[in-house]
Amino acid sequence: MKSRKEQLEQSNAKYKELLEDQFESIKNNFQDTGKKALWVGGALLLAYGLTTLITSGGEKNEDDIDEGEIIEILPEHSMNKKVKLRKVVEREHKEESAVVRALKHQAIVFVLGLAAKKLGDFLSELGEKEEDSDS
Repeated sequence: MKSRKEQLEQSNAKYKELLEDQFESIKNNFQDTGKKALWVGGALLLAYGLTTLITSGGEKNEDDIDEGEIIEILPEHSMNKKVKLRKVVEREHKEESAVVRALKHQAIVFVLGLAAKKLGDFLSELGEKEEDSDS
């Protein structure tokens, strides 16, 4: 019969091995989940970036003057006195063609669909892993 000390050492080694195996599996699950979360986040960021790039009509510069905006001008001969003038700016309203609007719409729908699919896959795999770990 083995001594009590040898039994405790064997038991300790067995538990240590089990803990190391569990730690490795948890680490692998975490890495897989992290990679998938990064893919989903990247897809959403890409969709957002493309959406803002496509739908933005251009940013307004400080030098741009809107139609009918009141501006202040300092005359050169009198720097103390401000003169308010109304400058009427006529801008040509440019409308997008129907083809461009349709292409933008389809691109946005496509990218958002990809992001939704990736997110759905990630959530379903996460749910499956939780069910497996509960069992």
